[in-house]
Amino acid sequence: MDELTATFTKHRKRLNQILAVLGRYGLADWADRGEGITAAKLAQRFADPALSSLSTGARMRDAAAELGTTFIKFGQMLSLRPDIVGPEIASELEQLQVSVPPDAPEVAREIVTKELGTPIESLFATFEPIPIGSGSVAQVHGATLSDGTEVAVKILHAGVEQKVAEDLDLMRALARYVEQQDEELAQYRPTILVAEFDTMMRSAIDLGQERANLQRFGANFVHETDIVIPAPLPQFSTSRVLTMSRLIGQQLTDRKTLEAAGWDVDQLVVRATDVYLEMIFRDGMFHADPHPGNFLLLSDHRIGILDFGDVGYVTAPRREQLESLVIAVGARDVDELTDTILIMTTPPPDVDKMKLRDDMDVWLHKYFLGDVAHLDVTAILTSWSKMMSEHKLVLPADLALLFRVLLQLQGLGRSVGTEVRLTELLTPYIDQMLAERFDVHRIAKRALRTARSWDHLIQTLPDQVQGAFERIRTGDVGVDFRVRDVDGTVDRLVDGVFASASLLAAAQLIARKAGPMIGGVSLVGLAVVGGGATAWRRVALSRSGHRSVVQRVRAFSDLRGS
Repeated sequence: MDELTATFTKHRKRLNQILAVLGRYGLADWADRGEGITAAKLAQRFADPALSSLSTGARMRDAAAELGTTFIKFGQMLSLRPDIVGPEIASELEQLQVSVPPDAPEVAREIVTKELGTPIESLFATFEPIPIGSGSVAQVHGATLSDGTEVAVKILHAGVEQKVAEDLDLMRALARYVEQQDEELAQYRPTILVAEFDTMMRSAIDLGQERANLQRFGANFVHETDIVIPAPLPQFSTSRVLTMSRLIGQQLTDRKTLEAAGWDVDQLVVRATDVYLEMIFRDGMFHADPHPGNFLLLSDHRIGILDFGDVGYVTAPRREQLESLVIAVGARDVDELTDTILIMTTPPPDVDKMKLRDDMDVWLHKYFLGDVAHLDVTAILTSWSKMMSEHKLVLPADLALLFRVLLQLQGLGRSVGTEVRLTELLTPYIDQMLAERFDVHRIAKRALRTARSWDHLIQTLPDQVQGAFERIRTGDVGVDFRVRDVDGTVDRLVDGVFASASLLAAAQLIARKAGPMIGGVSLVGLAVVGGGATAWRRVALSRSGHRSVVQRVRAFSDLRGS
């Protein structure tokens, strides 16, 4: 606890603020378990009875909003994790508002001037003092360049990096505290969760990363002229200031307004959804927040997409796991589906695999026996997340984000009065994914990688075995086996391991022509063959003495070392 105590002491003032807010909302009882945090005991005394009628999710939402930027973002991340917090709490956290009061105009101007090294009047022909919008991390101002080009200037809030760094330091310490003191909460691996959030949050307060995202997405959609992504201006940007082309248009609101502006709403929603599926399955990199406010409908009937601070990725290993899931679901293979999920979620030791399999079987038959075109993606993913939560299985952060984006795409159409057949739009991508999975060239590459792995193992095994024998002989490694082996199965297994190791080592030494040589044959290789045979013989003869496995290994190692 020394390291934790040091962190808590270093940030005592902020820790007390956090615990006071959590205590008032009745959310600090966890901090009094185990050895307890002194400030938590005091905080719990000030729980507000008026808040007790609110649900846990509502209290978490309001507490996060009161605690500011870092906790707002953390609540938003937890809203993507119904597998951890449950669907009810996740639903409440979705409502977290990110709008915060902007910095004063003179503060924003000072940041821009300091970051770009030039007075703001020399940088822009005009600069609007009142921001277009202000979020939890940054605010956006309208401006024009000297040639009349309209731009948007995104500026980090003053001091946000320091506030976030302090909160992240405390979050990491609190996560370690919870894992040490609370076995139930430890099953959800809070340190891993906070580490994932740490990565996400540090990216959110680095506008240089968002600039790189804009450049990459712009390149991915350069040939799709109906999609517009703001273009960054690197010469007017730093890690704290991001200047980009300004998009002006109509927001994605209600169906009647959109139709009055000349849009075919059904086609619009299908196109917007398909753009996201292209990001996910074609590019492996997707905009992570497809809510209506991040779409802008331009006057020339093009679709603009805003805010590329939060981005998700589909890596090659994750894509293969998704392929395995799709294949298992398509084949109605409950065992393969369960195995794949266990691989993806690294389950706790006490997970009931048979109960999980039974629940998977029920889920599979409930949702995947009908027409694919009429599958309800929202119901499928919501029930999936609930099942993961019940079994204390934590989805990888990137996969949870991907599922959440698919849910948001399903809801995008409903927000404007239309229904997106997401499963129909997904079908071509899934077909392509499966075709690639069984492509002959890909199978050959996978086989080649496997062969290389085996080759590396065979080449390094003799040295590894010799090193292990040496450590056992010198007493650096010791294992106490107590095995009741009535039918001699373990003895035969040990004999086989000794024989195999000696054969592999000898084969490598002879193949490499390790000197000294006689008649073109490695004497060392022949010696290892003889040593292995002698060791096997000694073990077999001593079997009646019931010596332990370690004693036998040490005897063999002593023989080789003599």
